Amino acid sequence: MNRIGFVETPIELARLMVELSTVPKDAPVLDTGCGRGVFLQALREKGYKNVYGIELDKGLYDYCRQRFGEDFTIIAGDFLTYDFGQRFDLIIGNPPYVHFNRLPIKMANVVRDIIKTAEGDIYYAFIIRAISLLNWGGELIYIVPYHFFYNTYAKSVREALLRYGKIEIIIDLDEVRLFDKENPETVIFKFKKGKFLPSSERIKLLKVKTRKTNASEIYQKAIDSLKKGKSNELFDFHEIPHFLNPEPWSSFAFDIPEFPSVKLKDIAKVGVGLVSGFDEAFIIKGDVKLNPEELELVKRFVKAKNCKRFIVDGYENYILIDDTIRDENEFKSKYPNVYRKILPFKEKMLKRYLPKGKKWFQWQALRNYGFLRGNPNKKRIYVPTLDRKPYNRFSLGDENLLPAGDVLFIQPYNEEDLYFLLGYLNGEFFRMYYLSRGGRRGGRVSFTQKLLENSEIPLFSPDVKGKITQLTIEILSGLRENKNVSGFERELDGIINSAIMEERFSPLRIHNL
Repeated sequence: MNRIGFVETPIELARLMVELSTVPKDAPVLDTGCGRGVFLQALREKGYKNVYGIELDKGLYDYCRQRFGEDFTIIAGDFLTYDFGQRFDLIIGNPPYVHFNRLPIKMANVVRDIIKTAEGDIYYAFIIRAISLLNWGGELIYIVPYHFFYNTYAKSVREALLRYGKIEIIIDLDEVRLFDKENPETVIFKFKKGKFLPSSERIKLLKVKTRKTNASEIYQKAIDSLKKGKSNELFDFHEIPHFLNPEPWSSFAFDIPEFPSVKLKDIAKVGVGLVSGFDEAFIIKGDVKLNPEELELVKRFVKAKNCKRFIVDGYENYILIDDTIRDENEFKSKYPNVYRKILPFKEKMLKRYLPKGKKWFQWQALRNYGFLRGNPNKKRIYVPTLDRKPYNRFSLGDENLLPAGDVLFIQPYNEEDLYFLLGYLNGEFFRMYYLSRGGRRGGRVSFTQKLLENSEIPLFSPDVKGKITQLTIEILSGLRENKNVSGFERELDGIINSAIMEERFSPLRIHNL
């Protein structure tokens, strides 16, 4: 059997995780996947006596049995199904990270039964199973990918953590390269099982400041920061309120004051872009001979690279073949030049994922196309779905533009809100707000339809809203003339931040901003 998701943990990280535990040295302890015994070694160094380790792979089991068998109980078995006959005060380890679709069928079925979905990762199941095996007051300390904080299909994991206890410590290691040949965005977390009131609990949070570090420095500086309760050269230290519900979590520490608001989805249409599934075939570059009917298929699309903060810069011409064009012979006859252009890609296009009933020459996903086609002359705001820039890139586009698959679009129901929203969404306050609501993905920001739709837009007073609108118009004018607009941007941030702090809002909670 192939080793399922085995990547060895640096010994310094195992030592750090053992240091986080407060259980007695004679308490029952379980390593949920021995591997080559890194956690067993750290536990033995620290003086733990009553340690169990379980390993599915026979070669790794034999290795750990030979190396640690005299001191600890080493079990050959699958952690997810093994009947231990007891519970533990400490469960620790680095579970495998493998998506459900890549698991052997028998193991996949077990994972699905535990996490209640076929869209999750095996480590989700490890967390839920580990919680069930803890004694009350017991501790779970894992190093896992960060995405269980926000992934829709990890909601059952977040629910289990909230239902059965509290998170005491999070060490956010972001994109630091820790594992050989693997580079997940990782967190170490410590969970304590018991009855707690989340609203009265705080989480100690360490956030690494740079990716240019190593396991030895992480061990030393994390211990130092936790002991002193303050930041140091490598980590920012925070104490943040405990998570209260299983909606996406964030390790981004930012206290958001309460303010009267309306959700963005109530004042604007937020949608994902259209996906061709094979851009090479549909993008037009250079001169392409097309007849008048074929020219009707050519549409202008905004891509992430065209979003330049506040303003869309350029576009890509695509041939858009929608679902009304279904017969290949008719397509070939009516659009001969287009047919000749895409025919060389037919074999590759047949291998892409296509929903049932789709033809090989059609676009993969025409999401929101009906809405967009019904509003051709509207200006819209576009934003990249995934971005590494240190600022937001909400960008205003001209009429008759469409969103590509790597951007989202926002179209206000009331056109008067267009410039206000553009200015507010590009402001520093909204970036902090959005990150604190779970928008961070490692060193990137992910703008998703759901998170944006549910973002709270302050009900500013008419005076504040008018100032934001006017400044945004001045910024756009300056950008079109290639002027420096940094002064206007600072003024915009100042107006927003002051209005939030001074509670300058409209007395009426109306949906028309």
